[in-house]
Amino acid sequence: MKNPLPHPLKIGRPLGGLLFALLACTSAQAEADEGATARRLKFSGFGTLGLTHHNNRDVGVISSFGQESPAHDGFSENLDSVLGAQLNWQAADDTSLVLQAVGRAGEGMKPQVRMGYVRQQFGQNTSVRLGRYRSALYFDADVTEIGYANLTARKPLPVYWISNNVAAIDGIDVQWHHSSGNAGWLLNVYAGESNTQQKFPLIQGDTKLRDIRGFALTYMLSNVSLRASRTWVGKYAVQSSRQVEQMNAGLQQAAGGLAALAATPVLPTPVRASLASKASEIASYANPFDNQPIYTSLGFNANFDNWSVMGGWVGFDSQSAMIGKYNSYSVTVGRSIGNITPYIELAYQRRSNPIFNTNALGPTGLHPQLDMGLAQLQGAFSEAAQFADFSMRSASVGMRWDVQKDMALKLQYDLIKTPSPYRAGGLATSTLPINNKVHLVSVVFDFIF
Repeated sequence: MKNPLPHPLKIGRPLGGLLFALLACTSAQAEADEGATARRLKFSGFGTLGLTHHNNRDVGVISSFGQESPAHDGFSENLDSVLGAQLNWQAADDTSLVLQAVGRAGEGMKPQVRMGYVRQQFGQNTSVRLGRYRSALYFDADVTEIGYANLTARKPLPVYWISNNVAAIDGIDVQWHHSSGNAGWLLNVYAGESNTQQKFPLIQGDTKLRDIRGFALTYMLSNVSLRASRTWVGKYAVQSSRQVEQMNAGLQQAAGGLAALAATPVLPTPVRASLASKASEIASYANPFDNQPIYTSLGFNANFDNWSVMGGWVGFDSQSAMIGKYNSYSVTVGRSIGNITPYIELAYQRRSNPIFNTNALGPTGLHPQLDMGLAQLQGAFSEAAQFADFSMRSASVGMRWDVQKDMALKLQYDLIKTPSPYRAGGLATSTLPINNKVHLVSVVFDFIF
């Protein structure tokens, strides 16, 4: 479905004052030159009024691990409700500015800037965006918040809840497009950084993504779009996290104790060497959630007569033993009958490498207090590994009713499940085990203006 807002973008800091200032400036200019400015200034917006219900008291449902308030059991507006406003200013024939502010119910409706960039056109086929723009990690990730642009109530959570937290990139994005007959190519090459916050599932803290670089290539026919993308992150670091600080302090103590034992001359040389190796391996566990993730995606969107089919594959390789490596798949099929479109959707995300190995934290048999500390650390890391397994799947059925132009009402049922009660997946919880199955019912009203 066509994006109702040109080049949508997302950012994660409350800069609503910037929107007010820009509106004030453009208002003043409109008074000075009302006719010219009216032609160059465009205001638009979008929103979703969403209500969900489920009866699982163990978990909350979230759209990203940065969401402050999950949709807990009972009725909740936190998962889908959003309001966004966008301002486009055509400053010159080849130069435009875009600013977008968004408030989400799951974040207390605090206004945050999602887009803020300057776009410069070079010739007919090339443009450059400089500033804050939506990340292009997955297929159609740039319209995840614009509910009207999506057939379903929301993008499939098993696939998108990780990418939703990397909502925007501060940097540069170069776009090149080429048309030939009924076909078109669009190439995006981008680089920058991003700052986010992590609230769930286990670790809370500020996260910083540095040295982001990637590309996305889209091939478009009249009724089919194919897209491939790959994004590299030079460094993903969790900062200001109490949980990580406690883990690091315990690791430092344990590694220091083992190193002290390894220096004891009365122990046999092989034992001392083994203890030294164990100390080194334990020290390497520090900052277990820091990583250098790689995102790869292949996606498609096709429309044939009254049928719509979309889906794809996502590979997420965190390059972290704690977080792991994942393959995700989704497929959505819908059929329009007048202005009503029933649809079904299947999605899952599965970890493809073993869970984090804590054998280095096993007992030494040489010192009771040290072994007790190692046992406590091993328990903490084993629990963290269970929280860090993001595997889950969903099956959804729903109906979209296009009430009138620019308005749609959707009813959707989702069955969301993690592999076991000891895997949190993408559900918000602070304890394990859990009831790992959620029956979610959603009613959403989407609109654009």
